[in-house]
Amino acid sequence: MGQGLDLKINRLPARTWNWLKMNEAGLNGIEAGESPTIITEGFAEAVAWREDFSAIATGMGEDMDRLARESNTDAIRIQSGPSKEERRAALHFVCGSGAKSFQTVELLVQEDETLNVVMDFTSAPEAAGLTAVQTRFRVRKNARLRLIQLQLLGSGYTFLSDIGGSCGEGSSVEVIQLFLGGAETYAGCQADLTGKESSMNVDVGYLGRDSQRFDMNYVANHRGEKSRSRILASGVLKDRAFKLFRGTIDFKFGAAGAEGEEKEEVLLLGDDVINQTIPLILCAEEDVQGNHGATIGRLDDELLFYLCSRGMSHEAASEMITRARLDAVCRKIGDEAAEQIVQDYLEEVEKNGR
Repeated sequence: MGQGLDLKINRLPARTWNWLKMNEAGLNGIEAGESPTIITEGFAEAVAWREDFSAIATGMGEDMDRLARESNTDAIRIQSGPSKEERRAALHFVCGSGAKSFQTVELLVQEDETLNVVMDFTSAPEAAGLTAVQTRFRVRKNARLRLIQLQLLGSGYTFLSDIGGSCGEGSSVEVIQLFLGGAETYAGCQADLTGKESSMNVDVGYLGRDSQRFDMNYVANHRGEKSRSRILASGVLKDRAFKLFRGTIDFKFGAAGAEGEEKEEVLLLGDDVINQTIPLILCAEEDVQGNHGATIGRLDDELLFYLCSRGMSHEAASEMITRARLDAVCRKIGDEAAEQIVQDYLEEVEKNGR
């Protein structure tokens, strides 16, 4: 792999924040590596795959395609059906210390069908390395996709998650992500809502401790009439953690009647944390409705006093409120096995300070 690649990722669709240097993120010397160790369940490789996903734009941008070409790994392909019943597929990424890996995943959901995909990324608590996954999807008319990603990596890991897809008429996509481990997390997600009454819902939860870093970019491109999007992020930052969240709702010409909403709720539990949030709405169509906002704050003094007066320490009260915020995102997963993985991880964090 030589010296690796220098990448520009998570670029805002409109470069409006030059003076704060928040328009994009830069990564230097990134090596793609080989395919990771993955334990799969619930699916088999497609026998005849004729779909071309290469033209689908992703949230982290074109430089991730450079990384994919360098990796030279085969894509994992998952499709719905053949019945009309909901289908569940799981990919368990087992990441070793010192490993560098890249994996491409392609998801195809046929008309009127439902596909649920769970990806979890785990390693030893102190493991270091890099793992990257690029996921593209195509969701056809009246179909439904639920994509769940759980990042539970060791304290020295760098994690890259790149997502992009297109949504047909009446289709819906749900993306649920929890970023709880690792040293650095870079995530991007972009969906083209091309079909009439297509929709995308994104729920992101994160827990920043020590010097963890999170850099995220989410884009909903409204192209179809009466399309819908909702982007919601909720997280906790402690110690010296850093987080930059970019959320863009882009109403393209022709998306009459479209509605979009984006919101972030951040709880700050450290004096040295750095929190940056960019809610952005772009509009080329008149008959649309867009809302955005951010709620950023510290523990409520009255609530903290009440809990401490009942015998709780300041630390215990903070941990309880942190856990409640993460549990709220976890409950949206709707997959018992995946939820249990998260709960086990959080219990380990509380027990050993992992």
